[in-house]
Amino acid sequence: MRHPLTLALYELCGDGVRVTDGQKMGVYDSTGRWVSGDRFLVCPNLCGWIGDGPREPSTLKDHRRFRNVVLKQTTDGTVGS
Repeated sequence: MRHPLTLALYELCGDGVRVTDGQKMGVYDSTGRWVSGDRFLVCPNLCGWIGDGPREPSTLKDHRRFRNVVLKQTTDGTVGS
């Protein structure tokens, strides 16, 4: 995945997240801390997205924005809002 502003390339590798920015290449953990290679400024948020790997999709009812939503059950047994 490329960073939208710096265009640095972020890739998951065995040691963490490999970040390539022009001629510089370094490996960082999922918090953006340097592990090996060239040391330069990276985006810790993008390192987290890439480094934490794929996640199980959650349902909307578990999302913080929808925690307080009360669903009403209709007379035919279906759920409406």
